[in-house]
Amino acid sequence: MEDKPMTLFEHLEALRKVIIISVIAIVIGSIIAYNYVDYFLNILLQPVTALNMKLVFINVTEAFMTKLKIAIILGIILASPIILWQVWSFVAPGLKPAERRFILRMIPVIIILFVAGIVFAFFTVFQIATRFLLQFGGDIMSPMITIGKYISFALNFLIPFGLVFELPVVVYILAKLNIISHEFLVKNRKYALLVVFILAAALTPGPDVISQLLMAAPLLILYEVSIFIAKFIKPKEFSGERK
Repeated sequence: MEDKPMTLFEHLEALRKVIIISVIAIVIGSIIAYNYVDYFLNILLQPVTALNMKLVFINVTEAFMTKLKIAIILGIILASPIILWQVWSFVAPGLKPAERRFILRMIPVIIILFVAGIVFAFFTVFQIATRFLLQFGGDIMSPMITIGKYISFALNFLIPFGLVFELPVVVYILAKLNIISHEFLVKNRKYALLVVFILAAALTPGPDVISQLLMAAPLLILYEVSIFIAKFIKPKEFSGERK
Protein backbone atom coordinates (compact mmCIF):
# COMPACT_ATOMS: atom_id res chain seq x y z
CA MET A 1 0.00 0.00 0.00
CA GLU A 2 1.49 3.34 -1.07
CA ASP A 3 1.62 6.33 1.22
CA LYS A 4 -0.97 8.96 0.44
CA PRO A 5 0.62 12.17 -0.94
CA MET A 6 0.65 15.07 1.50
CA THR A 7 -1.62 18.03 0.85
CA LEU A 8 -0.29 21.59 0.59
CA PHE A 9 -1.59 22.31 4.10
CA GLU A 10 0.23 19.25 5.47
CA HIS A 11 3.45 20.35 3.75
CA LEU A 12 3.14 23.84 5.27
CA GLU A 13 2.44 22.35 8.69
CA ALA A 14 5.52 20.13 8.40
CA LEU A 15 7.60 23.14 7.31
CA ARG A 16 6.29 25.17 10.26
CA LYS A 17 7.37 22.39 12.61
CA VAL A 18 10.85 22.34 11.05
CA ILE A 19 11.22 26.13 11.44
CA ILE A 20 9.95 26.19 15.05
CA ILE A 21 12.22 23.35 16.19
CA SER A 22 15.21 24.89 14.37
CA VAL A 23 14.63 28.33 15.94
CA ILE A 24 14.28 26.81 19.42
CA ALA A 25 17.52 24.87 18.87
CA ILE A 26 19.32 28.06 17.78
CA VAL A 27 18.04 30.00 20.82
CA ILE A 28 19.16 27.26 23.22
CA GLY A 29 22.49 26.94 21.40
CA SER A 30 23.03 30.72 21.54
CA ILE A 31 22.33 30.83 25.29
CA ILE A 32 24.87 28.07 25.87
CA ALA A 33 27.39 29.65 23.49
CA TYR A 34 27.15 33.09 25.14
CA ASN A 35 29.10 31.70 28.11
CA TYR A 36 32.03 30.96 25.79
CA VAL A 37 31.96 34.10 23.66
CA ASP A 38 35.01 35.66 25.33
CA TYR A 39 37.08 32.56 24.54
CA PHE A 40 36.23 32.70 20.84
CA LEU A 41 36.56 36.48 20.80
CA ASN A 42 40.14 36.16 22.08
CA ILE A 43 40.88 33.74 19.24
CA LEU A 44 39.48 36.13 16.63
CA LEU A 45 41.48 38.98 18.14
CA GLN A 46 44.84 37.19 17.82
CA PRO A 47 46.08 39.31 14.88
CA VAL A 48 45.28 42.47 16.86
CA THR A 49 46.66 41.39 20.24
CA ALA A 50 49.85 40.15 18.52
CA LEU A 51 50.51 43.79 17.61
CA ASN A 52 49.71 45.00 21.16
CA MET A 53 46.63 46.83 19.92
CA LYS A 54 43.23 47.15 21.55
CA LEU A 55 39.87 47.57 19.92
CA VAL A 56 37.30 50.12 21.05
CA PHE A 57 33.53 50.50 20.97
CA ILE A 58 31.94 53.86 20.25
CA ASN A 59 28.36 53.41 21.37
CA VAL A 60 26.75 51.98 24.47
CA THR A 61 25.37 48.79 22.93
CA GLU A 62 28.18 47.91 20.50
CA ALA A 63 30.14 45.57 22.80
CA PHE A 64 26.99 43.71 23.89
CA MET A 65 25.59 43.44 20.35
CA THR A 66 28.93 42.16 19.06
CA LYS A 67 29.03 39.44 21.71
CA LEU A 68 25.40 38.60 20.98
CA LYS A 69 26.20 38.33 17.27
CA ILE A 70 29.02 35.87 17.97
CA ALA A 71 26.79 33.90 20.36
CA ILE A 72 24.09 33.55 17.70
CA ILE A 73 26.60 32.36 15.10
CA LEU A 74 28.00 29.82 17.57
CA GLY A 75 24.43 28.89 18.49
CA ILE A 76 23.65 28.13 14.84
CA ILE A 77 26.77 25.95 14.68
CA LEU A 78 25.75 24.09 17.85
CA ALA A 79 22.21 23.66 16.56
CA SER A 80 23.29 22.62 13.06
CA PRO A 81 22.88 18.85 13.65
CA ILE A 82 19.27 19.42 14.74
CA ILE A 83 18.63 21.87 11.89
CA LEU A 84 20.09 19.49 9.31
CA TRP A 85 18.06 16.61 10.69
CA GLN A 86 14.86 18.66 10.56
CA VAL A 87 15.53 19.80 7.00
CA TRP A 88 16.40 16.25 6.01
CA SER A 89 13.20 14.86 7.52
CA PHE A 90 11.26 17.43 5.47
CA VAL A 91 12.89 16.85 2.07
CA ALA A 92 13.85 13.15 2.24
CA PRO A 93 10.36 11.73 1.54
CA GLY A 94 10.34 13.48 -1.85
CA LEU A 95 13.70 12.08 -2.97
CA LYS A 96 14.58 8.91 -4.84
CA PRO A 97 16.63 6.31 -2.88
CA ALA A 98 19.69 7.06 -5.04
CA GLU A 99 19.30 10.78 -4.36
CA ARG A 100 19.06 10.16 -0.62
CA ARG A 101 22.22 8.06 -0.61
CA PHE A 102 24.06 10.68 -2.66
CA ILE A 103 23.06 13.56 -0.37
CA LEU A 104 23.89 11.60 2.79
CA ARG A 105 27.37 10.91 1.40
CA MET A 106 27.93 14.53 0.43
CA ILE A 107 26.79 16.24 3.66
CA PRO A 108 29.87 15.22 5.74
CA VAL A 109 32.17 16.27 2.88
CA ILE A 110 30.45 19.65 2.58
CA ILE A 111 30.73 20.29 6.33
CA ILE A 112 34.39 19.23 6.47
CA LEU A 113 35.35 21.41 3.50
CA PHE A 114 33.50 24.44 4.89
CA VAL A 115 35.21 24.13 8.28
CA ALA A 116 38.56 23.46 6.60
CA GLY A 117 38.18 26.62 4.53
CA ILE A 118 37.52 28.78 7.58
CA VAL A 119 40.34 27.20 9.63
CA PHE A 120 42.78 27.50 6.73
CA ALA A 121 41.84 31.13 6.14
CA PHE A 122 42.09 32.09 9.81
CA PHE A 123 45.54 30.62 10.45
CA THR A 124 47.05 31.78 7.16
CA VAL A 125 45.45 34.41 4.96
CA PHE A 126 43.44 36.23 7.64
CA GLN A 127 46.42 36.56 9.98
CA ILE A 128 48.72 37.82 7.22
CA ALA A 129 46.20 40.22 5.68
CA THR A 130 45.03 41.68 9.01
CA ARG A 131 48.53 42.31 10.36
CA PHE A 132 49.64 43.81 7.05
CA LEU A 133 46.65 46.14 6.88
CA LEU A 134 46.92 47.19 10.53
CA GLN A 135 50.60 48.07 10.12
CA PHE A 136 50.08 49.78 6.78
CA GLY A 137 49.68 53.19 8.41
CA GLY A 138 53.24 53.06 9.72
CA ASP A 139 54.24 55.86 12.09
CA ILE A 140 51.96 58.38 10.41
CA MET A 141 48.59 56.83 11.28
CA SER A 142 47.37 54.87 14.29
CA PRO A 143 44.48 52.41 13.89
CA MET A 144 41.39 52.94 16.03
CA ILE A 145 39.09 50.08 15.11
CA THR A 146 35.78 49.31 16.77
CA ILE A 147 35.03 45.78 17.91
CA GLY A 148 31.89 45.68 15.77
CA LYS A 149 33.72 46.65 12.58
CA TYR A 150 36.52 44.17 13.28
CA ILE A 151 34.18 41.22 13.85
CA SER A 152 32.23 42.10 10.69
CA PHE A 153 35.53 42.24 8.78
CA ALA A 154 36.58 38.86 10.21
CA LEU A 155 33.28 37.16 9.37
CA ASN A 156 33.15 38.69 5.88
CA PHE A 157 36.70 37.44 5.34
CA LEU A 158 36.42 33.92 6.77
CA ILE A 159 32.95 32.76 5.68
CA PRO A 160 33.64 33.25 1.93
CA PHE A 161 36.69 31.00 2.32
CA GLY A 162 34.45 28.31 3.75
CA LEU A 163 32.16 28.71 0.74
CA VAL A 164 34.88 28.67 -1.92
CA PHE A 165 36.31 25.48 -0.43
CA GLU A 166 33.07 23.85 -1.63
CA LEU A 167 34.25 24.22 -5.24
CA PRO A 168 35.39 20.57 -5.53
CA VAL A 169 31.95 19.43 -4.33
CA VAL A 170 30.21 21.66 -6.88
CA VAL A 171 32.44 20.32 -9.66
CA TYR A 172 31.87 16.73 -8.50
CA ILE A 173 28.08 17.15 -8.59
CA LEU A 174 28.09 18.92 -11.97
CA ALA A 175 30.41 16.27 -13.44
CA LYS A 176 28.18 13.49 -12.08
CA LEU A 177 25.21 15.14 -13.76
CA ASN A 178 27.24 15.38 -16.99
CA ILE A 179 26.91 19.17 -17.02
CA ILE A 180 30.68 19.72 -17.09
CA SER A 181 33.67 17.49 -17.78
CA HIS A 182 37.42 17.37 -17.23
CA GLU A 183 37.97 18.54 -20.81
CA PHE A 184 35.58 21.47 -20.31
CA LEU A 185 37.46 22.65 -17.21
CA VAL A 186 40.85 22.39 -18.91
CA LYS A 187 39.65 24.15 -22.06
CA ASN A 188 38.17 27.06 -20.09
CA ARG A 189 41.03 27.47 -17.61
CA LYS A 190 41.90 30.96 -18.87
CA TYR A 191 38.30 32.12 -18.39
CA ALA A 192 38.26 30.53 -14.95
CA LEU A 193 41.32 32.59 -14.06
CA LEU A 194 39.41 35.78 -14.87
CA VAL A 195 36.35 34.60 -12.91
CA VAL A 196 38.54 33.71 -9.93
CA PHE A 197 39.95 37.24 -9.67
CA ILE A 198 36.49 38.76 -10.09
CA LEU A 199 35.19 36.50 -7.30
CA ALA A 200 38.19 37.36 -5.13
CA ALA A 201 37.47 41.07 -5.57
CA ALA A 202 33.78 40.54 -4.78
CA LEU A 203 34.26 38.27 -1.75
CA THR A 204 37.04 40.13 0.07
CA PRO A 205 35.68 42.68 2.58
CA GLY A 206 38.13 45.42 1.66
CA PRO A 207 39.31 47.04 -1.58
CA ASP A 208 43.01 46.24 -0.98
CA VAL A 209 44.84 44.16 -3.59
CA ILE A 210 46.66 42.05 -0.97
CA SER A 211 43.43 40.55 0.42
CA GLN A 212 42.18 39.88 -3.10
CA LEU A 213 45.38 38.08 -4.10
CA LEU A 214 45.31 36.02 -0.90
CA MET A 215 41.73 35.04 -1.70
CA ALA A 216 42.52 34.27 -5.35
CA ALA A 217 45.44 31.92 -4.62
CA PRO A 218 43.38 29.21 -2.83
CA LEU A 219 40.65 29.57 -5.46
CA LEU A 220 43.12 28.82 -8.23
CA ILE A 221 44.47 25.82 -6.33
CA LEU A 222 40.93 24.54 -5.72
CA TYR A 223 40.15 24.93 -9.42
CA GLU A 224 43.14 22.78 -10.30
CA VAL A 225 42.06 20.23 -7.68
CA SER A 226 38.60 20.25 -9.23
CA ILE A 227 40.09 19.54 -12.66
CA PHE A 228 41.92 16.56 -11.19
CA ILE A 229 38.74 15.28 -9.51
CA ALA A 230 36.66 15.66 -12.67
CA LYS A 231 39.13 13.49 -14.57
CA PHE A 232 38.05 10.40 -12.62
CA ILE A 233 34.30 11.02 -12.46
CA LYS A 234 31.93 9.06 -14.63
CA PRO A 235 28.56 10.76 -15.27
CA LYS A 236 25.71 8.92 -13.64
CA GLU A 237 21.98 9.44 -13.70
CA PHE A 238 20.05 9.18 -10.45
CA SER A 239 17.70 6.25 -10.55
CA GLY A 240 15.23 4.53 -8.34
CA GLU A 241 11.60 4.97 -7.50
CA ARG A 242 10.51 7.41 -4.88
CA LYS A 243 9.48 5.83 -1.64
